[in-house]
Amino acid sequence: MAQIILILLLAFNFTSEEKSNKACYVTYETKGFEGRKKFTVYVQDTGNTAYYYGFEIAHELDTSALVNTDQFRLQRANIYRFNGVAMEATGLKALAKGESECVYRSKDAIDFTGGWHGDEKLVDVAFYMDEKLLSGEELSSSFNLRPCREFSYRQTSKMFRTAREGETSKLKPAIEARHVKRSVFRHSGYESQNKISWELNGTIAIGYMSISCIATDIGEFCQSDTSEVYTLDRSGDRKINDMGNTAYVWNKSNGTSVVVGSEFNINNDVAIQFIWDVTNYSKYYRNLVNDTPMEVKAGETWSSDTQLKFKMDGSM
Repeated sequence: MAQIILILLLAFNFTSEEKSNKACYVTYETKGFEGRKKFTVYVQDTGNTAYYYGFEIAHELDTSALVNTDQFRLQRANIYRFNGVAMEATGLKALAKGESECVYRSKDAIDFTGGWHGDEKLVDVAFYMDEKLLSGEELSSSFNLRPCREFSYRQTSKMFRTAREGETSKLKPAIEARHVKRSVFRHSGYESQNKISWELNGTIAIGYMSISCIATDIGEFCQSDTSEVYTLDRSGDRKINDMGNTAYVWNKSNGTSVVVGSEFNINNDVAIQFIWDVTNYSKYYRNLVNDTPMEVKAGETWSSDTQLKFKMDGSM
């Protein structure tokens, strides 16, 4: 009888603990990434509330000519289980290392421009919890698992002209575009809004205005609203590859899944989406530049809104 009572008490405590879990927790480290600022934003799974997706946003700085970056960026996300006191790693990843917000590639450029690829420097950045600005004083010291409903950051930056194939000397970097990024972390995932305002005329070969490094822990199968179901086997192929704007990626073995959706201000009806099925990740791309390279004029604007919602089933 005593054993039964103990089991019931433990079950009650666990259930009460889950009910008291908050929708979001933020851990901030003043020197969390290579001696610079880092946020880890734990967003609760809306269905299986003991689980959280830990999105890591950090200040990346490399002023070398080859990289030329100074910006905050979403780097990756692991999956955790909250025990009421601390986040316990499950060993599963939601996002792998790489670019999960926005990049483009100019015609004949040696690399992509922006985000993980560099040639981007911030002008200003601000961080918010429940839409309240975090002050300089609040960010002067680290804090751990501060509860909230949502976390967001807004960054404006300059995007510099990436060197072109065949250029023998490094030209003084020219500002090619201005980038405004707002990423919000809530509701089992995140939303990234990106606006690129062109400063120079140019020709853009690829415009990944929607991009996300979905981890292979989630990538076992994928499908769009109109495609067949594809098995993700790390073959290096592009899976789905259609003109839709929603993709579904899931893993039957561990019960993880994600839905990705996006909207563009131009070419929204012809933009191609696909999953790049490789060893490192099951990476989602949606390309605003449909087929042939696209001319842009100074003063024109590209904008996108990308949303990801992750899910853990009840078997974990």
